[in-house]
Amino acid sequence: MMIEKAIRKRKIFRIPPWIALLLIVGFSCQKKDSAQKISIEKSEDTPQMSMQDLTSIIPITREQLKNWIPDQIGEYKIIKTVIGYKESADMSAIKGTYSLLSDPSKQVVMEILDGAGPVASVLLSGSNQKLNLDFEELKDEGYSKIYKRNGHRVWEVENIREQTSELEFIHEGRFLVSLKGQNLRNEELWSFAEYLDFKTLK
Repeated sequence: MMIEKAIRKRKIFRIPPWIALLLIVGFSCQKKDSAQKISIEKSEDTPQMSMQDLTSIIPITREQLKNWIPDQIGEYKIIKTVIGYKESADMSAIKGTYSLLSDPSKQVVMEILDGAGPVASVLLSGSNQKLNLDFEELKDEGYSKIYKRNGHRVWEVENIREQTSELEFIHEGRFLVSLKGQNLRNEELWSFAEYLDFKTLK
């Protein structure tokens, strides 16, 4: 009687070979998928600074910004510069307006905000959260989307009807860069952006 019960128990807990095979394959696929996911996430990592780090850094000075902004970027010549307009809010920023040499109606307004300091770091954190979204919106007059290009998460907008375009991204986890083009398509604005050299902005 005892032997029969033991045999019955053994039959209950015995897993058919085909189920065991499916479980093994399932676990190995799960491991493979998670490994692929990790590698993708790592490959998309961009340099970032924590809010705590940015809060403790002294913002770049007005003079440093003035020395950095180029007189010419590619085929665009600077026609207007504004510095210190955000100092009342304890933020360091510069705005430059550039005009295409061959066609003055084509202009780019470039604004760079230093995310260092207690106030600017909060603003930069909000922009960072926005740029980490995957977003796309199509309209009759154009589109807006957030995606990755040239190693940066970028917010890109184009309005064909109004002939305007915009780019926004964060450089080195610290500087919020905004480019607004008038009478320019986005690819023309990207051509302008490719000439930017941030080496002296440290």
